[in-house]
Formats: sequence, structure tokens, C-alpha cells
Amino acid sequence: MASSVLLILCRCLIGLLLLLTSAYAFAACSSQPNSNASSSTSVTLKAGSQRLSLYCDVSSPHVLYFPRNYIPYNQLYDADMQKIPALPGAFKSYVIDDTHKQLYLDISSQVERPISLTVSSLANFQQFESIHTFTMSLFIGFCLALSLYVGMLGTSMRNYGFYSYSFYVLSAAIFFSLQEGLLNIAFPLVTIFTNFKLHLLFAGITVFAGVKFLDHLLDFKALLKGWLRQLILGLASAGLALSVIQIILPNSDAVRVNIMLSAITLITMSFTLSSCVYASYRKVHCSNLVLAGIAVMVVLMLFRLVFFDVSNFLFQYGLVVGVTIEAFIFAIATSRKVKKLDDDRLNAFKRASTDALCNVLNRSGWEGIAQGLLSNYNKEGGYLTLLFIDVDNFKDINDQYGHHCGDKVLQVIAKILLSRCREQDAVGRLGGDEFVILSHCYSEGQSERLAARIEASLVERDIRTDNAVIPVTASVGAYITNRPCRDLTTLLNKADKQMYRVKEKHKNAELAST
Repeated sequence: MASSVLLILCRCLIGLLLLLTSAYAFAACSSQPNSNASSSTSVTLKAGSQRLSLYCDVSSPHVLYFPRNYIPYNQLYDADMQKIPALPGAFKSYVIDDTHKQLYLDISSQVERPISLTVSSLANFQQFESIHTFTMSLFIGFCLALSLYVGMLGTSMRNYGFYSYSFYVLSAAIFFSLQEGLLNIAFPLVTIFTNFKLHLLFAGITVFAGVKFLDHLLDFKALLKGWLRQLILGLASAGLALSVIQIILPNSDAVRVNIMLSAITLITMSFTLSSCVYASYRKVHCSNLVLAGIAVMVVLMLFRLVFFDVSNFLFQYGLVVGVTIEAFIFAIATSRKVKKLDDDRLNAFKRASTDALCNVLNRSGWEGIAQGLLSNYNKEGGYLTLLFIDVDNFKDINDQYGHHCGDKVLQVIAKILLSRCREQDAVGRLGGDEFVILSHCYSEGQSERLAARIEASLVERDIRTDNAVIPVTASVGAYITNRPCRDLTTLLNKADKQMYRVKEKHKNAELAST
């Protein structure tokens, strides 16, 4: 988002310069003979077609080049008005030599704008063009990878709000590829890529997507007052609408829209940045990362606006490097946000599906997990084991020792069941003193061993409470099958019947002992 602010502000400043400056009729074009140094002359083009008269004093083959932006047509002629062929690449470029002293450049500009006419040696130009293409290709590839990564995160979470990040990074990548002429390498004859209206459209889209992304990431809906959030989103939407409307307007009107869009963007970004600072103050999750990304962007922007003589690379590609680092930091923030949402969702599910007393699944939670195990069993086969556990004489325990001791007995039994089961088994409490276990096993022996472990753990168990040592037994009904079954209720009924048979045996044994 910060990149969008800076890009639009730059466009605003350029727009103001365009209104305040006038076109040159003549431009110097010179380079020191036999030197590798480059010579650059700034020329302000007026809107429409014009001819520039150039005088170039070079003693060996050099390259005259300038940006393609907003220039739908140009052609270079020698003194005899013979066409000089253009070179393919991200820039408009022509090879000139010592026979090309007097040159004429027919050029058409969509808007009044300054350009830099640069003369460089062939070696320097090839190096510059290679670095430019390589840097921009890396940037575009990096943005595409981040867009896909975060998009897949959003899909896996079924949280489509994170698509705003992918949309933001993708639109920024398109904007820079247009701005830096990268698409002209692959499509040299497609003039629409140099159209300033298309650049302005993607600038508006980038701003809008950036605001929507931060609105979602920092949860402005919960953080800000309703009217402030609606104001920020409304301004971003207005900027997007203007960038779309200017497509059908004449160039002169589109320039005015550009100035309006710059003003709206400045206000929008001011509110958004203030909201990010406020989010950091309120310790909103990921807000510090967002501010770090913005800070990096601002620092690198200074190399273009203030410290432009420190590094030619940062002056040329400071914005690109800034957007790259910012996008990477925002991707980290997004992944952390996704993880937090995933953890929150999991914790909410656990709270809703866990029995508060025994820390096992409650009835609804157990039924949900059990249905998943049942579906998996029907697909993969194997053996399904359902154990129905009921504490013997639990009412007598409550009456004799009190409900507090009865609760302690249930808690201990739940811990025993969890310790005897695998992590993937579904252990739940249906209510009262009734517990159930559903396990998908891959052999009958595995199922029988599970049932035997549970039965052995609950035979004549002494459970120590704060006030007494309570002898406890439980009846375990085991139902094991390898037949397809899609009805959980039927399984419960069969295991329940098995449990009552076991309970009846326990009662008969108690009567016989007395």
C-alpha cells in the first residue's frame, strides 16, 4: 500500500511539473568521444506530435535511448531524413555513430511530460538493459509467487479476504512492468502498454487493493469507528472509480483526473497510515510488521527523492526494491494472520466440542469427529471399534461421597480412557457417567487389543479423591465390525446393548458374592 502512495504522489508531482513547464524545440545530444560515460539531456515534451532537433557528437557507435512511457509513436531520422532503425527492448533506443551528427526525432506524447534523452556507449547500454531486464523479471516473478502463495493460503482457509493481498501485489507488479517497459520486450508492437491511461488504471487498482488488504489484515472493522472505516474505504473506492472512468475520457480530461486521483490517494493514505499507527498502538496482531514494511518503503523512496546521488541502482530501482521487501513483509504478516485465524478457529471448535468437566469431546463434538472416522472407514476399509463405557453404581457414589467426588471419579476415568487410546481415536462423554470411544483399526487384533486395554483399566479401580479412596468399576460394551456402516446411531445402539449385557454380568457377580 505504501508503494501505491509513493507511486501516485510521484505521478502527482510529475503532473504539476508538466503544467508548469513548456516544451523545448532543441535538445543537446552529446557524449565525450571515446568515453564510456553517459550523457543525458532532459526534454519536456508537449502533448501531441512534435519534432526534436538533436546534435550528437560521437566518434564511435553509441545508443540514444529514452523511456517508452506515454509515447505511442517515435522515429529517428538522420540529416538526410533517412530512418534509423530502432532496437528492441524496454526503452526506445537507436544506434548512432559519427555519421549521425544532425538528427531529427519525430515523437508523439499523450501528455505533456519530461523525458531524459540519454546517449551511452554500446557496452554500457547493453549492461544497463541487461540489469534492468533481470531486475524487473525477478521482481515480477517474486510478486507472482507471493500472489499465488497467499492466494492458496486464503483458499485453504476458505477466507477469500486474503485475495486482496494477491490482487494488491499482482496489480503493483503489472503497474511496474508497464512503467518500466518490461512488457514491450515481449510485445514490441503493442502500443497500449505505453498508454498513460492504462498506467493510471493500475495505479488506482493498486491503491484500492492495498487499502482493502490492510482493512482485512488489521481488522479495521473492529479497530476503527464505523464512519472512519467507511470514509477510508469510500475514498479508496472513489479513487478506483476515477481510474476506471478516465479510460473513456480524452487525454486532457484524463490528466485532470490524474491530479484528482493523486489528491484522493494522498488523503486516503494519510488516513490509512494513521490507522496503521493506531493499530500498532493498540497492539493489533501483525500491525508492527505492517509498519515495518511501510518504513522500508519510505526509506528506499528517499534514495529516489533526496539521496539520489548516493546510488544509481537505488535511484533507478528504489521503488521496485521497496515494493519487493514490503510485499515480502506483508506476506509474512498475512501468513501469521492466517495461522492466528486457524488457531482461533481450532480453539473455538475445541471449546464448543469439549466437555468442560472431563476435557474429552462432548456429545456434539464426538458425533462430528466420529462421523469423519466413519466416512474414512467406509472408504479405506479395516475394522471399526465402538466402545460404550458406563460407570457402575455411579448414583451410589454421588449419594455416599458427594457430587464433588463423583466429578473427580469422572475426570480420572476420562484421563484413563485418553491414555489408553491413540491420538486419532474419538473419546467422548455423552452425558452423566457414559463415555464412548470410536476407533478405526486396520486389523481385528488391533481392535480386540484396544477393547481389552480399556476393560482391564476399569476393573476394580481405586480412585483417590480429597476425602476418600473410592472403589470403581465400569461396564464396557465393545462392538467390532468390518462391514460397511454409515449410521452412527445404529453403532451406538449395538455397543450400548453390549454394555448392558456386561453390566448385567457385573450385577449378577455382586449378588453372588453377597
